[in-house]
Amino acid sequence: MKRYSVTYKENTVMENRKCPSCGGEMELSVSNKCLVCPFCDAHIDVEIEDDGNGALLDTKMFDILWDIKALKKHENVVACLDSFCYCLNSLKNAHSVTKYIRTTLINDEDVASEGINQNRIDKIQPKIADLLDIGEHIIVYGDDGLFARGKCFFVVTDRRSIFVEGKKRNSVLHSDVSAMRLDPNGGYPRWKVNNQDAQYIPGVGTKYRLQGAVAALICLYAREHCSDKIKLM
Repeated sequence: MKRYSVTYKENTVMENRKCPSCGGEMELSVSNKCLVCPFCDAHIDVEIEDDGNGALLDTKMFDILWDIKALKKHENVVACLDSFCYCLNSLKNAHSVTKYIRTTLINDEDVASEGINQNRIDKIQPKIADLLDIGEHIIVYGDDGLFARGKCFFVVTDRRSIFVEGKKRNSVLHSDVSAMRLDPNGGYPRWKVNNQDAQYIPGVGTKYRLQGAVAALICLYAREHCSDKIKLM
């Protein structure tokens, strides 16, 4: 990780986000204390006054019910939130977030997308084939890995999210998503779709940035399919 110590005025930080190391667009961390490059992990320390909200989410899109200060106590949760906020604020649409996931965040055999680790998708496809519509595309697949490999996983398509745990399968259409709950389970982030314990996005290995991006992707798809706001809990 490369770290740069630079002091910016608040309005300058928002206008100059090019990474000095790789030239990628940097994002403001949830802690509001540094800019982070999602591509090479460079950091730029900045001084920004916290407005008490902590997250840079579009409040017109969501009802924010988080206790931000409590969530910030967990480093892994902050990494997940950083990615979540970056996807919503900077990328802003499902297509851009999908590209970000495919080009930047899929670097583990337990994660797959169309044409990337395709063998993983081919293996689980028969288990969920009856849940998919004709022409439905799998955007991202994530497996819990280790002893649960192939038994506990989630799939996000362009129409729904599917959660499999052993023989239990849960499918929720994006149009039916009304709430996302971020649960710092033992200091590790877990997103629950519609606040259902059986419908959750785990951290795949230690890929908490991927986890945040997937949660943002579901939110953006849900917004495309439904005009109502999504509650973040």
